[in-house]
Order: sequence, then C-alpha cells, then structure tokens
Amino acid sequence: MINKTILITGATGFIGRNFCIAAKKKGCNIIALSRNKSYAKCQLPDTTIITSLDELSSKTTINYVLNLAGEPLVAGRWNKKLKKSFIDSRLSVTNDLFKYFTIRGTCPEVVISGSAVGYYGAGDDNFIDETSESKNSFSQHLCSLWEKSASNFQSLGSRVCYLRTGIVLGEGEGALKRMILPFKLGLGGKLGSGKQWFPWIHIEDQINLIFHCFEKTGLSGAINACSPNPVTNSDFTYTLGRVLSRPVFFNMPSAVAILIFGEMANELLLTGQRAIPKKAIDSGFRFNYEDIQQALEDILTH
Repeated sequence: MINKTILITGATGFIGRNFCIAAKKKGCNIIALSRNKSYAKCQLPDTTIITSLDELSSKTTINYVLNLAGEPLVAGRWNKKLKKSFIDSRLSVTNDLFKYFTIRGTCPEVVISGSAVGYYGAGDDNFIDETSESKNSFSQHLCSLWEKSASNFQSLGSRVCYLRTGIVLGEGEGALKRMILPFKLGLGGKLGSGKQWFPWIHIEDQINLIFHCFEKTGLSGAINACSPNPVTNSDFTYTLGRVLSRPVFFNMPSAVAILIFGEMANELLLTGQRAIPKKAIDSGFRFNYEDIQQALEDILTH
C-alpha cells in the first residue's frame, strides 16, 4: 500500500475519517473529495482536499477509489424528499466518478463502493451470506441502485467490491455514540421484541477489511462487512449494559418506535439481518473482534 494514491468520497464520515488516518500511517497518498473544504481540512488536516474532480491533475495516478459518500440514513424522519436525497446523494457521486474516469481514459485498479447489509431487507433467524436472496424494502432498493451504479467501473477494467456494512462500533462515534448517554443514565433497553438481529463490526475490523479488499486480487462483488457473530438486539443491549455497569430496564415497544421514527423504525431498528462475512473469511481475512463483549470492552473501557 506504500505510495498508493487513494481517492475517497465521504472522507469526513465515521468510516472515512478513520480510514484516512490508517491509510496515511501505511504510507498511502490520500485525496478526499468533499463538498465542504474547510470542514474537511479541520477533520483531516494532513490530507489533500478537493471539491471537484476537475481539480485532479491529469498526471496524478489514482490507484484506488473508496466511495463512501451519501446522506446518512439517520438524517431525520423519513419522507419522500429525504429518501430521494438518500438515493441522489449516492448515485450522483458514483456516476460522476465513473464519468470522470471514462473521459480520462484510465481506471483505478480497485473501486470499493459503500453498501449495507440492508441490501438483504428484513431478515429472519437464518444466516445471510453474500449469496442470499434479498427481500423488497427501501433499504434493499437503495443499496441495489448504489451497487449497480458502481458496477459500471467493471467496464473500464476496475475490480469492484461492494462493502455491505453492518452497524459500525467505535469510540465516541457512529451508532454507539447515540446509545451511550441513555445507557449511562440507566435508561437503556431493547427495541421492540429484541429478537431482531444486530449485524455489527468493530471500526478497526472495518478499516482492516477495506485494506484487505484493496490488496486481495481475487476478491470482488458483494462482501459482508460484519462480525462472524451477529447478536440479537436484546443480547447487544444487555452486553452494553454489563460493560457500562448499568441496569437495563427501559424497553421501547415497537409501536412507540414507529410513532417516533416512522418508516425508519421498521427498516433500521425493529428488523435486522443475521449476516455473516463468508466471502471475507473465505478470502483469508481474520477479525480482531469476533465477540460483542470483547469489542465493547475495547471501545469503552480502554
């Protein structure tokens, strides 16, 4: 990876920022495409920031692309306008990247494009790997469109990976940041029945898996980015309470979650996927954090 040049979108997000820090340590050259240059410079002070692909020199060789840009799915209560922004924000950036490299007449060696385990729709208790069928839902529709857009890079000769990411856990950021305060106040609890699956991954494993996808030449297509050991919402809730030494008494009934969050509750909170990273493991990737308690203790007690 030394001296490889990586173009990244979504660099100021939770995954993107941690990836940039790790990639710099590996000796990579990072170019971040961001709409807000001043904010990006504050978040990534030692990174080259561009606001348009036109700013790239024709002499700059882009070895890899990491495409993570997109409006966060927890940006607010879902409605038609917001759901359209989820789609447009992902497809517009991905399509612009493809057009740029098509006109340029060169292609990145590898393109890793974001996706999510939501691609599979609401799951039951069966294990879900990359060959599993998907169920119709907005999340499935969104991920499918994003992956299809990124697949165009294959026609240029790039190796393309779609990283179907679960819930990324890390210190002071991401989903865990929103959960910590109510748990510390003793107000934590399961959502709905608590039986829905919670496909999670430690941020360190997430970043290492991205590097693995760049370097493993035979790896392409969909790759589940989640721990080999998904847990139910109930198990996660009680484990988090135990790590924080806090009681877990307050449960949120499904009806209340739907009242507060609307469609997002059904898509992201009250359903889940028992997803496993079969392709990653089969390709030789090894997780540092396979157990949820081990992961939470590393994040919250060190």
